[in-house]
Amino acid sequence: MDLRFVETLVVAVEEASLAAAARRLGVTPAAVAQRVEALEVELQVPLLVRAGRGMAATPECKALLPELRRLLAIRGGLQQVLAQDQLVGPLRLGAISTMLSDHAADLVQGLKQAAPEVELTLTPGASAELYEAFEQRRLEAALLVAPPFDLPKTMRFDVIATQRIGVLSPQSGGGDLPFLLYAREAWGGAACFRALQQRFGSPRVLAEMDALETIAQLVEDGVGRAVVPEWAGLQRRHPGARFQPLAVQGRQVGLLSWQRDARRPVQQVLRQILGIAG
Repeated sequence: MDLRFVETLVVAVEEASLAAAARRLGVTPAAVAQRVEALEVELQVPLLVRAGRGMAATPECKALLPELRRLLAIRGGLQQVLAQDQLVGPLRLGAISTMLSDHAADLVQGLKQAAPEVELTLTPGASAELYEAFEQRRLEAALLVAPPFDLPKTMRFDVIATQRIGVLSPQSGGGDLPFLLYAREAWGGAACFRALQQRFGSPRVLAEMDALETIAQLVEDGVGRAVVPEWAGLQRRHPGARFQPLAVQGRQVGLLSWQRDARRPVQQVLRQILGIAG
């Protein structure tokens, strides 16, 4: 089975369009159709059907997709093993938004200097989403909030910082403003909500979102106040907001990676840039 054809099918399903899949893969729509047809002949089942103006997976295709994606993940893993040992090739790194704002410049510049042949891709997302992408081998590592559960022994989490949790208010008062909630389902948001309840009981809530930079901007604009973690760039990027720490446990953020990759050159360079010892 030609894995290029498998990749084409998976992309066509994700895009729900042969034309969109062709643009993403850099080939013609005719080539996409030919590859899918070749797989249909080899597997002896229909794989795509028309759905409105696009395409959709058949029931047979949906049943096969998990294993087809597994084949592609294995191929990607083999390529990545070779690349990491030679400081060349792609490095797919996920990061929550505040970690991106704190570390993106150092990562881009540091890797350019120490490993110029490494192709860095930074993928933003929430911690839970990034963990799932990492678990599925779609990321080599991720910068996120410490998982609220025990990790498998095959994974490791290196703490980069423990961020204080506190009340963020406009510089000019704001003591009577309603609260903007850091989403309670977010890994870091749950701790902030507990701190909010401990300090303020059941206060007025204006809105809830998993977007700390947006919350900080709204606070700075005088829309509300919030209980949030103190990431490195908070005060620098939002000087119109005042942070007052609370006497609660902070939010830990760090690097999620595979134990087996710890001694690989790319991971060692990554740890050096992020200031992780060992």
